[in-house]
Amino acid sequence: MTLVTELTPPAVSAPPFSVHPDHAIAAVTATIVDLPLRRPHFHATGTHATQSLVMVELVTAGGAVGWGEGGTPGGTAFWGGECVETIKLMIDHYLAPAVIGISVFDQERILVAMDRIAANNHFAKAAIDIAVHDAAARLMGISVSQLFGGTARATVPVLWALAAAAYEADVADAIEQIEAGRHSVFKIKIGKGDAGAETRRALGTATAIHDAHPDARFVVDLNQAWDEPTAMRWLGAFQEHDFLFVEQPVPAWNVEGMIRLASRFEIPIMADEGLWDFHDAYELIRRGATDIYAVKIAKGGGLRRAFKAAAVAEAAGVPLYGGMALESSVGTAAGLQLFSTLPNLPFGCELIGPRLLAEDLTVQPIAYRDREVVVPSGVGMGVEIDRDRVRSFTRRVK
Repeated sequence: MTLVTELTPPAVSAPPFSVHPDHAIAAVTATIVDLPLRRPHFHATGTHATQSLVMVELVTAGGAVGWGEGGTPGGTAFWGGECVETIKLMIDHYLAPAVIGISVFDQERILVAMDRIAANNHFAKAAIDIAVHDAAARLMGISVSQLFGGTARATVPVLWALAAAAYEADVADAIEQIEAGRHSVFKIKIGKGDAGAETRRALGTATAIHDAHPDARFVVDLNQAWDEPTAMRWLGAFQEHDFLFVEQPVPAWNVEGMIRLASRFEIPIMADEGLWDFHDAYELIRRGATDIYAVKIAKGGGLRRAFKAAAVAEAAGVPLYGGMALESSVGTAAGLQLFSTLPNLPFGCELIGPRLLAEDLTVQPIAYRDREVVVPSGVGMGVEIDRDRVRSFTRRVK
């Protein structure tokens, strides 16, 4: 005998939150701003005294607003190929039209739409992605970090970049930072000149600072300046002097060289310019080309993709470091919202843009205390845009 049970059909629920018509993206506006730095910032491939950024304002059909930011060091194309001019152009003519009408809660769909209309352009896509997450979190009345599982920490240790490329200036800068209680870990940027001379300058700088303050620690960033034989010759000196890690010593394309360097030295070798999104993270980690993964929101294509890349590194047992692209408090807040959710961040972060910028674009800039940077606790990114300041620094089209 067969028993037949009459099942009550489930109640019809309301449409999913993500498909509400008010949540559809209605407008995306990109604006270039030019901000002064407190001092010139050195890279092996260029030095700049200003920072240009693209501010993105996203408005939904219901009037909700989210802000994002995109920018490369100096706003120029020397670092990653994009610059503020191309970022704005790509957003205005390609990316913004591609995402209009999509809900801010359909974040994977937004990424697919941007990828279909334009390859690469990570910084431009990141600016929109940040604005999308800001708007979505504000609609829910929560912080962006809660969209990624909640915070594991309220503050993140932060290092300071010694980027004057001059021994006396860098030593004085570091000692001032230590005695003011701001920083105790320092990134020394080298690579523009003779390798031996640059190595000796970096070691001399570190020794002078360490002699005055023994708790100071150091990393060195070469921004792809050396070839592999040069790196083989000189990186051992940084290992002997107990530097924490070496960043991108050889060109980004030389993945095999990074593998050989990482296998030869005990000091961790970290890829930067050679790593973009989570696909690169998987490939370089799988091949042993990076000992540390630098999580970067802008270079990684936005918050969602940077989170995926961090998960790849976590699965492989690779420790994390929070990188930057000289963002204002807006981009820095985005980084902090994500970094605060990552339990495996032993090398801290480098989110010092608001301290390097002489001007900012938020009502209340990002806060720093006790050698750490404070994760904003408000809704969305946790910062509020000062529209008057954005207008004041907006680039005027001639």
